[in-house]
Amino acid sequence: METLTYHTLGLAKIQRTRIFPGRGDVLVRVGQKVDATEPIAQFIPEEKFSILNIRKELNLKNIEDSRRAINIKIGDKLKKGDLIAQTAGTFSKSVHAQFDSEVINIIGSQVILRLSQNPKPIFAGFESIVTEILPFRGVVVETNGALIQGVWGNQKAISGPIISNMNNVFEELTPDKIDVTFRGSIVFGGYCSTIEVLKAAVDLNIKGLILSSMSASLATAAMNCEIPIILLEGFGPLPVNERAYELIKTNETKVASINAIYDVKKFEKPEIIIQLPVEATSPSEGLELQTGRVVRINSGQYQGRAAIVRKINDSKTKLPNGIRSTCAIIEFNDEDLVSIPLANLDILE
Repeated sequence: METLTYHTLGLAKIQRTRIFPGRGDVLVRVGQKVDATEPIAQFIPEEKFSILNIRKELNLKNIEDSRRAINIKIGDKLKKGDLIAQTAGTFSKSVHAQFDSEVINIIGSQVILRLSQNPKPIFAGFESIVTEILPFRGVVVETNGALIQGVWGNQKAISGPIISNMNNVFEELTPDKIDVTFRGSIVFGGYCSTIEVLKAAVDLNIKGLILSSMSASLATAAMNCEIPIILLEGFGPLPVNERAYELIKTNETKVASINAIYDVKKFEKPEIIIQLPVEATSPSEGLELQTGRVVRINSGQYQGRAAIVRKINDSKTKLPNGIRSTCAIIEFNDEDLVSIPLANLDILE
């Protein structure tokens, strides 16, 4: 059975394709080194148009009068406030551009404008090297290093040294545990239950936060926070899985990139990448859930805990809620065995 895979790898070749929608331009070249927050391309968001009915706007009797009143031609670039049409006489009426725009067509008394928009950047997301240019489509970036994928992020990215004062996977991150020595670093912490943690991180110029989990009541504040935030396990008081904990603690003080810019609809995940000067192989995708796999429970009583699959039952098991589902027997580090529906398991590679 195929299930969602979250990578927690000490070394992997990490290759990502950054595609931009619509009209855009690539800003880098093959072989160029780029930072996490460096724009590698820019694109124009979905085009917007405006149609002006000059005859109606100027209260004219016919199309011929409307055409004589129009003072622009196809292809003209207009600034906000520029004159588009005007009637003659002492009590003349006029129509002005409400936005910066371009005249793309004039049909009868109608003027069709394409509204000008500022281009939006596409960021590399992690320190990497440009390996391929996809003309008018995007850029491929690549690096080698440790890879830890989370479940939620606030759509921002940054690079910096990782620092932590966590002593165990259950520890909560509180405001008093963030001090001035963390300035300029990415802080790795546990569960966050108060907005004061986010405020302290911003006030002390922390570059970013890697958290095991967060109170759901902070979701909006986290989205609006100035710094990148990644949740490794999700919302609610969840401990960080031991694999991620050990991997991040092992690489403490090293420079990492946290990329919380992702698209759930494309099955992308927020991720932490720690560059390492060693060649590696690409991680596997679409792994099959089978005996021996390391998994993480994504809901229910044991949510957030990691375990090993010891057996996948051949027949469906009746759950306490009355639903029958295919389950796996999994084992925690303390050797406890429990039966969990396959739908509640993610693979940790």
